[in-house]
Amino acid sequence: MKKWLVLGLLLVFVLSSVAFSGQKVFVSTWGFNLDLIDKNITKPFKAQYGIDIVRELGNNSTRLTKLEVQKKNPVIDVVHFADYYAALAKTKGLIEPIDVSKLKNYDKIYDFAKDPIGGNYAIAYSVFGYSIVYRTDKVKKPITSWKDLWREDLKGRVALPDITITYGPAFMMLTNEIWGGAKDDDNLDVAFSKLAALKPNIVTFYKRSSELINLFKMGEVWAAPVARFAWGRLLKTGLPLKWAIPEEGMLGFMSTVSIVKGAKHKEEAYKYIDFILSKDVQQNEAMDLVDSPVNKEVSVPENIAEKLTYGEKQIKSLRFYNLDFIVTHRDKWLKIWNEKIAGK
Repeated sequence: MKKWLVLGLLLVFVLSSVAFSGQKVFVSTWGFNLDLIDKNITKPFKAQYGIDIVRELGNNSTRLTKLEVQKKNPVIDVVHFADYYAALAKTKGLIEPIDVSKLKNYDKIYDFAKDPIGGNYAIAYSVFGYSIVYRTDKVKKPITSWKDLWREDLKGRVALPDITITYGPAFMMLTNEIWGGAKDDDNLDVAFSKLAALKPNIVTFYKRSSELINLFKMGEVWAAPVARFAWGRLLKTGLPLKWAIPEEGMLGFMSTVSIVKGAKHKEEAYKYIDFILSKDVQQNEAMDLVDSPVNKEVSVPENIAEKLTYGEKQIKSLRFYNLDFIVTHRDKWLKIWNEKIAGK
């Protein structure tokens, strides 16, 4: 009986691979950690389904603009966005609701990841903290607060996120709040004032994690806010680095996946989404320090867990800002940024 069951399952697998052989799924995503993503996703996905993953790479803003240009005739099937960019894509009518009944791994992920922007327009496949990393050989006094980025001993050695990238708006909201401004300030007056004063001491407002890593490697930057998914690459530099947890808490973000409205390869898109939510993929990505898992069945050793955003306790400690508030005020903030920060 067992023999026939195994043969039956093997036949299903073979037929599935044959059915999709030569097919493609077009995925818009970031260009970070691609070697590990190919190892853990691209190659095993092709091996299992016979489907090639064709990528379009870029930051959130660039890829969102491309989706808008292609809105009437989309090329992309699946798009990866940070949570608030997914919310933006939703408001612009660029993505469509996901039929979660087609995903066998959906019930295996944490509840917070199932519908992060409402209406099932996106699923979070990873969650990550955003905190301060600094060089312990250069920064003698430990960093314990977000306010420490304004310290005199860090003058000319700090990089901060540009407002257009994933972490920019939330970082500005945090800055506004910790320096005494209102949490729901439409104009972020305090944050823009504090940043304008600090700007002469900033190396750059970075737009890519890879750019930030290079600045650390070259010794130009000693301290900067960093996304947890970049921590593994930073550790590989061999520099004496420390991940600080500020007394005000770490910021929290989710990496999401959505189906583009009018996608031409929807069946392949659903297989792709289900695949990246699976225990095996999430486990492998976690072990390689690519993404922190949302699949509840994933378990990693302590030495790996401490380098990830891992476990409900840590996730609940993160500071998440209201996505709708960010989407609503983003254009206004961009205008102020260009006038007070980028334009000077």
